[in-house]
Amino acid sequence: MALARQRARVHELLGADLVHSPWLRRLGRISFLGTLDEHPRSRRASTRLEHSLGVAALAADAAEALALPTAKARVFVAACLLHDVGHYPLSHAAEPAFAKVLGAGHHEVGRWIILGAGPIPRVQSLAPQLEQLDIDPAVVWGIIDRSPELPADFAPLAELLKAPINLDTLEGIQRAARDFRVRSVRLPERVFTWVGDELGISRAALPAVDRFWGLKDRVYDQVINLPSNILAEARLCELVAQDIDATVLHGLEAFDDSALRRRLGAEGLERAALVDRDDRDYELWVRADYGERVAKEEREPLMVRVRKRYYVDLAIEPEAGQEGLGLSRWIERYRHEKTRAWLVSRRRDQLRLPLPSAVFAEPPASEAPEI
Repeated sequence: MALARQRARVHELLGADLVHSPWLRRLGRISFLGTLDEHPRSRRASTRLEHSLGVAALAADAAEALALPTAKARVFVAACLLHDVGHYPLSHAAEPAFAKVLGAGHHEVGRWIILGAGPIPRVQSLAPQLEQLDIDPAVVWGIIDRSPELPADFAPLAELLKAPINLDTLEGIQRAARDFRVRSVRLPERVFTWVGDELGISRAALPAVDRFWGLKDRVYDQVINLPSNILAEARLCELVAQDIDATVLHGLEAFDDSALRRRLGAEGLERAALVDRDDRDYELWVRADYGERVAKEEREPLMVRVRKRYYVDLAIEPEAGQEGLGLSRWIERYRHEKTRAWLVSRRRDQLRLPLPSAVFAEPPASEAPEI
């Protein structure tokens, strides 16, 4: 869906002022894929605002398919538009370091911005603007947070931001695939439906959603878990932990990619920048005989990574006579498993250090974030 159409869909339900607020404009200055923008395979660099508009547009389509009343649809679309409003510069690339240094990940910062909490005064938050739209900020946050205090009639909508098949992932994986020239999947206009009183994926949409789940596996394998990106994110996190402090929270509206670059300095960012050569010099091993191979070749693991693999269990189908697959069964059909992976050098002249006596005596494994 083109950006102009996405904006039009959101403006139709919420007006233009929310999209043009300082907090949303800030997302327009934050990269969606962070360090990956520098990779030579990157076709274009998306912003976190483009992604947020895309998720909100998908929410508008879902609201129509589910026949939501206009008032409820507006609250739902607002939540989807604001689900990433608390992201730090370069999105997930340095999130672990920001969360450690500042004591809050982007999810918690989003709560501050929407409700006027933490270091964000209410008058500077989005709460007054949402209330002017006759939208309860607490319900918006409850949908994003999947809060147990969320009114029961909104609870199924919160699942559309958290369940295995959710609007955030549908938009984000498709966007990453397009930006990196990975063959994408065309989804039908109507993906979601009601299966009795339960949210569901329509029977007709299941084959396309199955293909999407396979696309998610390819995007993580071919894009997110590139050795160059893993190393660039690690270097960036080291810089952020060293050079960033809580003073950035006092001017959070202006804390974007450019502000981070100024704060870290050109020389530091040059050291942390993605180096595509790393994809030739390193590889991510997931082999079962890892310990034997590394010990034999005298190669020390540089980093440990949790690798998710995504697969579809086609034995899980809608019940006879049902319109689709109910939410409670999505986790059975759309599966993932975690495996341990090791970033190691392909070059014999690198990392020739003694292997620890216990192969698994390693630092905690990092896990690629859901994009």
